[in-house]
Amino acid sequence: MTDAIPSPVFERELGQIPIRELFARDGDGSYLNFDSTEDREKTQKKYRIPIHQRFNRWSSDDKQSLIASIFLNYIIGSISLSRHHDGEMGFYENIQDGQSRLTVIQEYIEDKFRFKGLLFSELSEYDRNRFMDYKFSTDITVPSRRGNTNLTLDDHYFVNFDRINKGKSLSDNDKYWCYKNKKLVEIAINLIEDSKEDYPFMGVSKFGEKDKNGKVERKPLEEFVTFISALLNNIYKKSFDRNSEYLEYKKTSVIEEKQPYTQSDVDYVYGFIEFYKSIHDTMLKQMPPRQREKVNIHFNNPGKFLGMIVMDYKDESTTSNYKKDMWVNILNINRASDNFMKETNTLWNGFTDANKKNQEEENIRMRLNRVKEFYSNKQETASKYHIEYNENSSD
Repeated sequence: MTDAIPSPVFERELGQIPIRELFARDGDGSYLNFDSTEDREKTQKKYRIPIHQRFNRWSSDDKQSLIASIFLNYIIGSISLSRHHDGEMGFYENIQDGQSRLTVIQEYIEDKFRFKGLLFSELSEYDRNRFMDYKFSTDITVPSRRGNTNLTLDDHYFVNFDRINKGKSLSDNDKYWCYKNKKLVEIAINLIEDSKEDYPFMGVSKFGEKDKNGKVERKPLEEFVTFISALLNNIYKKSFDRNSEYLEYKKTSVIEEKQPYTQSDVDYVYGFIEFYKSIHDTMLKQMPPRQREKVNIHFNNPGKFLGMIVMDYKDESTTSNYKKDMWVNILNINRASDNFMKETNTLWNGFTDANKKNQEEENIRMRLNRVKEFYSNKQETASKYHIEYNENSSD
């Protein structure tokens, strides 16, 4: 017996929307008519970005090319929307595909970058209107009344997002926002929210701060939760290579400028070591049994773990505050002791050797204990570990 031909889940409406409508001025004076803020559930915007959508990762050249295409009236691809009912507004539409393009357009309209040497506000009225009148092709999916399925409507929308993006390269961040990792994301966010007041390394990462336009900063939270998801989904390679290069660059800068380390550096670094272990323990308790082996494998290989993380904003100017970068702090502390650097069995050396032995729990505990002893000068307190230091010292 063959399976029945499936009934349609969606009905589709093809049309066009001018940029002017998507970015109409609201009563608060903003251009936004779609929501790209942290709190997506409470927005009253007609056009919204769902939680599983990816964030903008476009290069400067990509942005310039997009703006040029709009002025040239080229086709820049359609915007995929899904229509949802809302008691107060009647309905709203989620942007299922096209968020990156819309974010770039928003940045240009808000004078975040120049095109042909001019900000958007510096264009002639004619050119501004020409830009705002550009029309996107739209493909709107609406729930079909004929569909007979056990999946919820939200499930179908997430599946539709996945199908739209088939064949496209998804970054760690994309995988984080995907619906399949929803439970993992919730766990990770709760861990962060519960712990951000307790650990110094959380405090310098600008969680929840607002930028100059009053929008909530999302990058630190986004990136931090991303690495947790990446660990459990075995997607390290690109992040490891990229962060290793950056770390080597910062290491050279720190050595040349002979930056001393302070007690706050030690607390910052050590807090993360404790938090690392707490994530592992919490994941084991909360993840389904079939996922627990993944947790053990990935969290018991610190080489891969450490290679992922450069979580603070990175300012490579000469005035950059090196102490905000956790891995620079580790390098500061490591280079302050010849004995520590020369030991062949330390935690830092162990991180570079991602062999099977590193994944044994006994060896992981041994390395963590050795670092605790070193940082605390073999004197442990109830909640923190300290080492003797001289704020004026240098190599």
